[in-house]
Amino acid sequence: MRARFFLLPLLVAAPSFAGCSAVESLFDDPCSNSSALESEEKEPGGIYGFASESELDAYVSAIEAKNRAAAASSHGRCNDDQAMAAPTAGESANDGANAGASAPNEAITNNQEAGVDEGGIVKNIGDHLVVLRQGRLYVANVADGKAPALGDSMRVARVEGLNSNVWYDEMLVKGDLVYVVGFRYGITVAGGQDDVRGATEIDTFRLSGGKLTRLGSTFLESNDYYSGHNYASRMVDGKLVFYMPHYVGRRADNKLAYPRVLTADDAGKFSVVGPIFGALDVSTSLTKPHYPTFHTVVQCDLPDTGALACHGRSVIGSWWRETYISPNAAYLWASSHVYRFDFASLDVSSHAAKGHPLDQFSFRESDSALLVAVSSGSPYSGNAQATGPALLSLPLATFDKTGAQAAPATTLRERGFLAKNRFVGDVLVAAVTDGYANGYDPNGAAGELVTLDAATGKIARAPTLPVARIEPLGDRRVLVVTSADGNAGITLSSFSVDSLAQRLSNVTLEGAAQGEGRSHGFFFKPDAAGGGTIGYAVVAPPSAGAGWGWGNGISNLGFFDVTASGSMSALGIVSAGDVATTCETSCTDWYGNTRPIFLRQRAFALMGSELVEVTLRPTAKRLGAAVVLE
Repeated sequence: MRARFFLLPLLVAAPSFAGCSAVESLFDDPCSNSSALESEEKEPGGIYGFASESELDAYVSAIEAKNRAAAASSHGRCNDDQAMAAPTAGESANDGANAGASAPNEAITNNQEAGVDEGGIVKNIGDHLVVLRQGRLYVANVADGKAPALGDSMRVARVEGLNSNVWYDEMLVKGDLVYVVGFRYGITVAGGQDDVRGATEIDTFRLSGGKLTRLGSTFLESNDYYSGHNYASRMVDGKLVFYMPHYVGRRADNKLAYPRVLTADDAGKFSVVGPIFGALDVSTSLTKPHYPTFHTVVQCDLPDTGALACHGRSVIGSWWRETYISPNAAYLWASSHVYRFDFASLDVSSHAAKGHPLDQFSFRESDSALLVAVSSGSPYSGNAQATGPALLSLPLATFDKTGAQAAPATTLRERGFLAKNRFVGDVLVAAVTDGYANGYDPNGAAGELVTLDAATGKIARAPTLPVARIEPLGDRRVLVVTSADGNAGITLSSFSVDSLAQRLSNVTLEGAAQGEGRSHGFFFKPDAAGGGTIGYAVVAPPSAGAGWGWGNGISNLGFFDVTASGSMSALGIVSAGDVATTCETSCTDWYGNTRPIFLRQRAFALMGSELVEVTLRPTAKRLGAAVVLE
């Protein structure tokens, strides 16, 4: 099977935008009571490509007929309306910035993988910080050690007609180019050409001399990619990478509805440029999908002109749970298999799997294997399962087209579920609980902290209070943030991943809570001596923040010293001011709004619409007046 390469024209059109649902994540099963995300009926022949449009059409027709028959005979475990109402359209190596030819881009994002930069709300280009805030880009000049000064701002939407029905979520930078990734709803195609569910949108800007220039916008028809914890876009080896789901349906002429490249006029009316891919770019999954979805991984070369030269590969499967991006491949998780899209060729292979990963932090691609932390049952039940959580080790060399391998696993605990998990190198650090006290709430119950070294098989464990966050502190240390109960305060503890018998250090913040659940609300800046500095979004009182990482509560930023031995001390908390600004569009902070920023030898605090420089020693405090982003 061949992959089709297509050139996305540089269109002076509407901006990009990411749609969101606060209730459901893109990666959740739309039928939440179902324990399987794929039908268990095996697909004959393994992963295979389609030789023609008619062959793919016949395959989809057979699935449609089977679904109609099932709907007629019984209510089933998940009705059509429930399934299709799922989200429509659709961390921590502190590294991964991609240096461009014209401007350096320092790493200021708490990335899951070194070499994989994640879409965020603040990035660095040379002597400037670029902030994406409620539908606008802001440029703050931080050159020569001077106080930050607002140098430019520009609305992402090109014209007023494109400034609604859109969520602008995150951006990436390469050299002096800025890529805003988002999602747009309510698209009308000129001439009434069929339905459009929505579009992933990529808007391109150039920053030169501290000023922004708009280069264009590209729209790729898709379902919403929003996730409450994951990020939509990545920059890998200087290329834009994103996962794009699109439910398989039919247009008015009864032909299959492939996602398309769209363009827009000044009134916000869209027209079709052409399909993103066709039948020859599609493979089957290893099990017959219940409600088929095109799962597409798109990789875009990014020439200096600002154009997007993209190619992709799609697997047709059910609504899958999770995606993970390594420096070498994109992984998509289904109930019984994990699919690997190799970046060198976009060839698709698979490996048998079992269980359910908690989130993208359940994954780690080592030198020889894909490591995946899984639970065995649904956490929604609140009851411990007979088979406890485990670490799968799936050899990269055994990924193939059949997915018939064994799935080697090491049990972490006899019973329970993953509540939080993160890899420190190839060591899994996981908080395991017997059940969630308040529904699907990983912070709702105490449990056990477990580490498993994938290289040696060594397991360590210790009882723990409810865990709010797990973060690497270098190569062999880990930070664990716990809470006694919802409002009593939080404790930051450091451990060696080689032993949980004794904490290296801990700091307690009474009457405070984590300010953002997303990974980017935290950053560890290592120093040459083996220690470093932590920046962490916190709130007091706890009810004031956005603990799940979305909403408009603005957090404060706490800063902490870490010594080479792992000892920690609080430097202080920088408080957000009372700044009120007017929002035009994209007014809910789905991806958070508070970020610690370490740029070279300086520190900054982004708190809502304030950007202020911070002096850390001897006590963290504001250094001068804040720049207001308005």
